[in-house]
Amino acid sequence: MRFPFHRIATARNGLMAIAVVALGACSATDGPSLVSGATTATPDATTAAAVPTQFLKSSYCPPIQIRAGTEAMTIYERGHDNESAFVRQQASITKTARECRVAGNELAIKIGVSGRVVAGPKGGAGSVTLPVRVAVAKQIGGAGPLYTNLFKVPVTLSAPTFGKTYQEVFNVSVPVGPQDRDLIIFVGFDEGKK
Repeated sequence: MRFPFHRIATARNGLMAIAVVALGACSATDGPSLVSGATTATPDATTAAAVPTQFLKSSYCPPIQIRAGTEAMTIYERGHDNESAFVRQQASITKTARECRVAGNELAIKIGVSGRVVAGPKGGAGSVTLPVRVAVAKQIGGAGPLYTNLFKVPVTLSAPTFGKTYQEVFNVSVPVGPQDRDLIIFVGFDEGKK
């Protein structure tokens, strides 16, 4: 039996021509993209404004530290500052934590602070309000803090220990730009001017 080779060759050449045309259509830039969400880049840079979130990774979160000299606070009876026999309460900040999220042009930060308050020789059961300062600043070249706020943290002491561990979470929002990758978070007690 003889095979009609000329018919097979003609059919194969026809199929190859159809495949070439189909592949050419896939690579055309005028038609709809085969990749979901794909866009065609435009050479005109003025058509799209730079958005800070394009430059800041969602995982970016500034380091946090307790500012030196503000990790502890001693409250004395009035008129007896720096006299150990007249200490009412002693407070400390021992742990910090932070969690960040970029939302538009803002860096939203949850800042956690914990520590302990104990009664001194002149202390006892009762409430004390801890003044905790939170500030966000540039590590290099900043003229001042980008954010600062004084939070009041109430702590109640009771018998029999007259001591209590406290923990507080503060929500902070800071405007950011593409260059804001050198921020730092400071926390500490702020007793104001004495």
